[in-house]
Amino acid sequence: MNNEEWKTGLSYKLSLGVVILTIAVSLIDLLYPPIFLKETTSAKAQVIGQDLVNLILGVPALLYSMSYARRGSIKARLIWLGVLAYYAYTYLSYGVLFKLNSGFILYTAAFAFSLYATLLNLAGLNIDKLEIESKKTTRRRTQYVLGLIIVIIALLWTPDLATYYLQGGTPAAITSEGFHTLIIPFQDYSILLPLTILTIWLLQKQETTGYILAPVILVKAFSIAVAVAGMIIFMQIAGTPASLSQIIIFLLGGTLIGLYLRNYLKNLQITVKTTSPET
Repeated sequence: MNNEEWKTGLSYKLSLGVVILTIAVSLIDLLYPPIFLKETTSAKAQVIGQDLVNLILGVPALLYSMSYARRGSIKARLIWLGVLAYYAYTYLSYGVLFKLNSGFILYTAAFAFSLYATLLNLAGLNIDKLEIESKKTTRRRTQYVLGLIIVIIALLWTPDLATYYLQGGTPAAITSEGFHTLIIPFQDYSILLPLTILTIWLLQKQETTGYILAPVILVKAFSIAVAVAGMIIFMQIAGTPASLSQIIIFLLGGTLIGLYLRNYLKNLQITVKTTSPET
């Protein structure tokens, strides 16, 4: 077994652990309401929406992509990486957003499993053996879509930051949700935003790494958009303030990103140097 094979194999085992932990976390959160007694009604509604998305969409997507990746599909492996990155992002927020509860150890384990599965998967993907090409129009459109993700992040979180830094006020996420700081903006500005900017630059340079990171970010953005839409829907069901326009925006955004992801992968030409191009 070579270096890439054992890393990929370990990532596969950790990914199965992510599946098991996701099912456990989702079922406990959904079926044991006392776990969130310390949270606001809005926060409870949001986590129910996200848990359902994790369980109904995330788990099948992870298993499906893992299955095809094991058969040699590089494109499926990129989706696998994107779903893992989404879970790492999600369970990091679970671990630090909520007040201490009995699910903390599961959130910690799920974050660790998904994080190291992602890193090992990337490490096991021998980029030097890959030749990836796409049409200039595909590359440009991908850069525009990634740029749109940057704009959305800025529009979502800049008002809260402006409220705090320019007016000295307390952001709504803290006053209404009971959070102690802006966890999600912290994650987006420190992880997702820089990575997206880097990917746009790498695509401009036509680097293989850029072609690999782009679908990973698109899968993650699609998953987050659907999850946020689910959160808002359950906020409305719970009777907490929620915007119908936001539901439409996130569902529409998620749908468009998902459709573009399909188009991107379809137009991506991947060749493993020792084999023939993937179809």
